[in-house]
Amino acid sequence: MTAAERARVPPAIGAGEAMVPPIHLSDLGRLMFNQIADLLAVQGRAEAQFVQIVALLAMRLEQIQRFQAVLEMTGDTCTSTTVRKVDGQQVVTEMIRARPEVAMLSDAMRQAQSLLGELMLSPSAAMKLASGKKDAPGDFDDF
Repeated sequence: MTAAERARVPPAIGAGEAMVPPIHLSDLGRLMFNQIADLLAVQGRAEAQFVQIVALLAMRLEQIQRFQAVLEMTGDTCTSTTVRKVDGQQVVTEMIRARPEVAMLSDAMRQAQSLLGELMLSPSAAMKLASGKKDAPGDFDDF
């Protein structure tokens, strides 16, 4: 993406100056940062103190997409072949192993889930936020 195209990327809606993506984020990372900042802005929680944790979440979500793309193209496993000599004869052994991206994807997903919880953007956190709201008084309050 060129500088002109990057300048046309819309900023986070309603986040104002509080949620400006750090410069170390890639273009995709900035888009994800802005999406997360928009969610926080809608909830009235877009604050400068969340910038680094939102940036970390955006980076992890980007990594998840990259690891998933690699695994879709290459599969979840790989085969390693070992040739060694035993009693003067060559012995070939093959091992089927999980690709390294499987573990990296699992770690990135675990950390992303944790970060979503810290930002209170998970479904269980949404229930906690909603439980703090009180309904208007009504006829059935005595029950």
